[in-house]
Order: sequence, then structure tokens, then C-alpha cells
Amino acid sequence: MDEARTRGGFPERASIEALGSPLARRVEVHGELPSTQERARELVRAGAGHGTAVLARVQSGGRGRRGRQWVSPPGGLWMSLVLRPELSLGKLHRITPAAAVAGAKALWELGVEARIKWPNDLLVGGRKVCGILAEGEGTCVLLGIGLNANLDPEETGSPAATTLRRELGRDVDLLRLIGLLLGRLETELGRAGEDFGAVLDDWRALDCTLGRRVRVRRFGGVVEGVAADLNSEGALLLETPSGTVEVFEGEVEKLRGDFL
Repeated sequence: MDEARTRGGFPERASIEALGSPLARRVEVHGELPSTQERARELVRAGAGHGTAVLARVQSGGRGRRGRQWVSPPGGLWMSLVLRPELSLGKLHRITPAAAVAGAKALWELGVEARIKWPNDLLVGGRKVCGILAEGEGTCVLLGIGLNANLDPEETGSPAATTLRRELGRDVDLLRLIGLLLGRLETELGRAGEDFGAVLDDWRALDCTLGRRVRVRRFGGVVEGVAADLNSEGALLLETPSGTVEVFEGEVEKLRGDFL
């Protein structure tokens, strides 16, 4: 990698802005932050808008869904984007599946056969390689992406994780990876408004959840059944003994030895 574009192997702000993505017109790159998501929130409250990106070489307080810790050592891609999508308030939930499709497609371009575990985890061979977190802040959405790139699985702190280094047998160019992600995100987020059915078709093609017996832990309880399909807005349809249940949020677990 050209050292003029990087510092310590991590892309510089100017090189990311030079990618020309409308999702990263204004970029902050930090050596260490508690959380790129919280820094993005601070920037929105200070007036930042669509096209703001925050990246960190290390996160000391990274988190995933439901506040879970996300170990974020050097070598990973820890990034948050400030979005003001052209979606009505009732359609903002579409950002999560669109981002999952974008992330999976970007990894396939690198030669990594990523699959989507509902609602927003990317797996390779059943092991998590990337997490996605979308949160509202005022009129904006903060899209956090944590991707285990140039590190070893044991550095993630999770026996259920993998990394791009492990899957490819080499390190990846982080600037190229960022460019692929931003390009795919721009496309999929653009389709989320008027062509969301096509986004969901791609989600199904990249899925590793449907057809499995699963348990979903969600706010308010637990539901078990067969993950049958998605509805028109991306909710998971579970076939249970008492009928079909629509699940809009939750944590999916495998049942009876099924592989996820």
C-alpha cells in the first residue's frame, strides 16, 4: 500500500475523501476512540450532516447491538457514517438490510463468501466477520460498521468470530475495502426507497438464516420456530406451532444443531 495514503497501515483522511463517495465527504480518522458511533453522534449534535464519516484505528469502547461489547483492536475497520437518507420515517428500518446486502457484496468482491444472518450480521463459514448497527439521531441515521479485517481471530475475543486475514490468508488493502463498502452502500441505500423488493431478493440470495429452526430473543420475550421468509419490509417470518409470527428485532440463535 502507498505509504502516502496511510499512517501505520491505516488510511489517511485525505485518501478516504479522495475516493469521492457522497457518503464520506467529510472524514475524521482517529488513532483511538471510545466509539466511532458516539463520536458521530457528537458531530451530528454539533451540526454535521449526511456524508460525515468517522473511523478509528482502535476503539476502546466499541459496542454492537443491545450494547454488547465489540472488541476493536488495530487491524480492523471500525467506521460510522452519518446518513440522512431519502426515506420517510416509517421506512428507515430498511437501512439495516440494505447495509447488510452492501457489506456482503463488498466482501464477495474481495473473494470472501459472506452470508447474512438476520438481521445484520455477516458470517463466513458460520463465524461472524462483520457487525452492523443503525441508530437514529435527530433527522440522521448513524450507521456503524465493525469489520474484522487484518487481525487474527483470537484478537477478536470471540470464539465465534473470523477475520478477513484468516479467510483470505493475507491482509487486505483497507482503503480499497473502504471504497468497496462505500460504493456498495451508496447503491443499496439508493435502492431502499423505490426498489426495496430487489434489495430483499438479494438479501435472500445471501442469507444463511431462512429455512432454519431458530430461537429469537427479543424485547418482551422469546419466540421459536422455522425462519420461513422476510415480509415486504424485512421483518423475519417465523412459522410456529401457533401460526406465523413477524419479528422486527431480536437476536437469532440456532436450534437442534442447525447451522447459522
